[in-house]
Amino acid sequence: MPAIYTPEWYESVKEAINAKVATVKDVPEGAWTVAVEIAGDGVSPYVADGDERRFLIRIERGQCEWYREIDGEPDVELDYRFRGPATVFDEIAAGLADPIDAALHGTVRVRGDMRFLMRQAELVQVLLEAYTAGVETTWPEGQPPYSADQGPSGPLSGEREALSA
Repeated sequence: MPAIYTPEWYESVKEAINAKVATVKDVPEGAWTVAVEIAGDGVSPYVADGDERRFLIRIERGQCEWYREIDGEPDVELDYRFRGPATVFDEIAAGLADPIDAALHGTVRVRGDMRFLMRQAELVQVLLEAYTAGVETTWPEGQPPYSADQGPSGPLSGEREALSA
């Protein structure tokens, strides 16, 4: 069982995506590059408050070509960008939060062609299931849900405070 947010975990998620995509009957042609930005929220022990973890994922004909962590802004053209608080992404990875609900409620912000995502609902569901249930994850610093005394827990609370100042 790989630890969350390690190269072994990324490889396991990639393998889970590719195994699940094999069950999809109508995989779209083309390629998409996705950035995931996880903002430290003062609660998750995996991203320090005020820090950020960034990942790039490349999907080609439904298969995950690569899934890797990066430093700084992506140096490739993006088709989609997902951004949200670390606690929410931890809860999604642990299978405790629904990623579609998180996006619909704005807890995870999505930039990109939403019409395409809706037309490819079966593929999107398979990709999300691989992330949320396809890998047995080790949580070396504690697994969500986190206790309330670990800090602020609102979505992007630090960003909201900065914007309101």
